[in-house]
Amino acid sequence: MARIRGLTANQMAKRICDRKDNVYDKKIIENILNMYMDECRKALLSGERVQISKVGTIIPELKVHEGNFNLSICNKDGGNPPYTKLRIRRNNVLGNAMNKILVENMENGIYGLEKLPFSRQQMDILKKSGFIPEDAKIRKEE
Repeated sequence: MARIRGLTANQMAKRICDRKDNVYDKKIIENILNMYMDECRKALLSGERVQISKVGTIIPELKVHEGNFNLSICNKDGGNPPYTKLRIRRNNVLGNAMNKILVENMENGIYGLEKLPFSRQQMDILKKSGFIPEDAKIRKEE
């Protein structure tokens, strides 16, 4: 499956600008979005959680290798240095809405979300478990 790029500040600003309730210029919206994203980045770099209203929370985590699964314990000279990771905890309202749309799509023969179809492997698993019919086809990307 082709990699789909995420929304940029410019694309999001255009969406906001096209809304009927918008009164701001697209360039102003884009500048505000860029400032917001810059502040989110700074907060994450300093180890702060970033909560995005109606979406969820991005949580930075520190990881240190503990020597499981036949890998050596983290050490300065050997390898497996400590590293950081981001965990995203979505808001329950958003999660429930996404799940509802996914189930409705499956009932209507659309396997996935509008811009996120199931992979071939996911389709095979769903067919074997009986969630979708055996003759279901993967939607072609446009």
